[in-house]
Formats: sequence, C-alpha cells, structure tokens
Amino acid sequence: MPQSTIKYRVYAYWADFLGCDYSELITPTVSVVQHSESLSGYNGIYCFNNGTSCLISAPAKYVAELHKAVSGHGPDQAFDAEWLVHSIGDQYERIIGPAFQGYVDSDSFLQASSESVVELKTEQHKMLLKELREACTEMEWQHSSIDEEKGPIFLRILNEKAVAAGSWRKGESGFLSVGIISHPTHRGKGHAKAVVNDLTKRGLSSGTMMHYQTLESNTSSVAIAQSLGYVRLGRTLAIRLS
Repeated sequence: MPQSTIKYRVYAYWADFLGCDYSELITPTVSVVQHSESLSGYNGIYCFNNGTSCLISAPAKYVAELHKAVSGHGPDQAFDAEWLVHSIGDQYERIIGPAFQGYVDSDSFLQASSESVVELKTEQHKMLLKELREACTEMEWQHSSIDEEKGPIFLRILNEKAVAAGSWRKGESGFLSVGIISHPTHRGKGHAKAVVNDLTKRGLSSGTMMHYQTLESNTSSVAIAQSLGYVRLGRTLAIRLS
C-alpha cells in the first residue's frame, strides 16, 4: 500500500476521533476543538501532532482559552503539556505522553526471525503467562493491554519460562493495536521484538493495518516498532486535569 494511502487511512481515523475535518491534519496549523463523542466525559486535554499540524481537543469550557493561547504558535510549540495546562490556569493530575503512534502495512513490514514464539493454547501456556504477569508490575501489565480471555496471545518461551508475551486489541479505528510485555530480567534481548514480529505478521495476513503505541520515553519499545517497519504518523499527549 502506498505511503500516501496509509496516511490517508490513519489521518481519516484521527479526524473522526477528534471530531475535526481531515484537511486540518494535512495543513500546517494548530486547531482547538471541543471533545468529540469519542472523548466525551474526559476531563482533560488530548493532543495529536503529526509534524504538520497539531489538534488540541478539550472540554467546552477550555476551548476559547486554549484557542487564544495557541494563536501565533506553530504545531510543535503548541504540543507542550505543561504550557497548555498553564495557559488555562489549571492543575493536572497526570500527563501521558508524548506517545509514539506507529503504523505498518504488509508492504512496509520488515519481517524478522521469531524462533521459540508460540500461540497460547494449553494450560501450561496459561501457567507461564500467569508467572510472567506476576513478575511484572500491575501498571506494566495494564499497559500491555493483554486480556487472558481474548486471543491471540503469543509467548516467547526460553528455558521453560515465558520471557515475553503480546496480543492485540481492535479499536474503533479498525486497526489492530499491538500490546507487548517482557520479563523484567530478560529485557533488551530481542524477546519482545520476536513476539511483536509474529503478532504483526498474523495481523497483516488478515489484511488489517497494524498500530503500535508506546511512550516516546520508552526508547527500546520505539526501536522495536521501527525495526519492524512501523512508521510514526503521529504523537499524542493526554493531560488529565484536576
């Protein structure tokens, strides 16, 4: 699939998610919009930056203030969590991001070796997954988005231990979003990449585009995605207000 087609599909999704016009994502601009139905009820500011434009979504009561604040600013200047919060004189509870939003299709996928990766099928596999979960923090597990009740779940097994696991979830975008976790004592050794490789290969075989989200501060995770051909088509910030 041509890169222009990938961008169109991705940006069309984000335009729908943010409740803006597609043209606002391909024109050098900073736009402030009221939360769409997708973000209804979210007490925070959500930003999407694709290098060309910056879309800022906020509750109705903050839209005018933010619009005034970003006037004269470029997309990269406006993509600043603490500055945005300060501009409305409010306090925040949590900032998530900047986050890497990567996408790959079958034409750009850089397939790698994936020895010792199996799909979870047996009770023994379930036990290995349970042991892996117990070795990680609950926050790490939540971020992996792995649901033991939903498949597929892929495991990287080494010396009768699950050293990495991954799955995907299908969101409103229709893309399959990869979730991955590795054992704390076995990180940085290629295990997570092997699992992401197999998940990506399986997902692409069904004709679906794959999505990979991770914090940009997690450079090793970003590197895994990029090494397999995922291209960053956006960055996001989620700022939960007090």
